[in-house]
Amino acid sequence: MNPANVRSNIRSLLGLGAVSLAVAGVIVAGQPSSAPEPERPWQPPAGYVLADTVPLEHDHTLRLWTSPTGWYVESLRLGQHKAAVGAGGSSSEYTVSEVLDGLVGAVPVAGAQAVSVGTPGATVRAGVHGGWFLVPASVVLATDDTVPVTPLDASGNPLAEETAVPIDGRG
Repeated sequence: MNPANVRSNIRSLLGLGAVSLAVAGVIVAGQPSSAPEPERPWQPPAGYVLADTVPLEHDHTLRLWTSPTGWYVESLRLGQHKAAVGAGGSSSEYTVSEVLDGLVGAVPVAGAQAVSVGTPGATVRAGVHGGWFLVPASVVLATDDTVPVTPLDASGNPLAEETAVPIDGRG
């Protein structure tokens, strides 16, 4: 056996092993981290501010976010974001929409600081924020097509007569 051939074969095997290690190192270094990115909490678009929080049953909460151009309702269960629904527009007329187990509505009455909403025996008072309010949908029966809304001043006095407002999406 020729010693030069043995050295050449050993060098070839060592070189092949070194190249294999280098290639494996490049492959491992190029793979993304297996740790998932932490989930960022949900936020509405820029310009929206948290206006109200409405507790519902079974650790369910709704949050109303408002801006001069519209609103978002966020649903949370056990403090975790589950869903959000938003709409644009102004509060130039009475409107009410059923959203995520709540009723979000617009009050077009100047000076309204609050509203009385619901059927007799299930009426709730809610703050008005930039013309918008949020109450639990349970203030009306599931079969009701309208909801009574009365705008109130800061002292709780009516600013206008009760209005039966159609609930968008019902009827």
